[in-house]
Amino acid sequence: MHKDEIILLMKQNQPNFKLDRNSVNRSYNCIKFVDKISEQTILFFLSQQDKCTYVRWMSDYSNLNEIITELNNKYKKKDKVTWCYMDKGQEYIVKLEKGQWFFTVSIRKK
Repeated sequence: MHKDEIILLMKQNQPNFKLDRNSVNRSYNCIKFVDKISEQTILFFLSQQDKCTYVRWMSDYSNLNEIITELNNKYKKKDKVTWCYMDKGQEYIVKLEKGQWFFTVSIRKK
């Protein structure tokens, strides 16, 4: 999706997430959404044409069960930490990575 489509869909589908225009990353072309209520951040990494190439959703462990339930409902489970889905003939991999203080859900093309 294009950057403008992502911003519109996030407003419609994830109203708790707000676009963070304060953070500027000079290394990566990305847009950042934050949810201060449940301590979550979603980064959409973009190509030079502002098309999404990769997503990282970071969250506090208090949201782990809820997010795993959401992943199980939306995607096909491959193993304990990996899901997949198809969109417009392209397969995408969704991977859960546990860190020390938070966990991350990564979404990218296979």
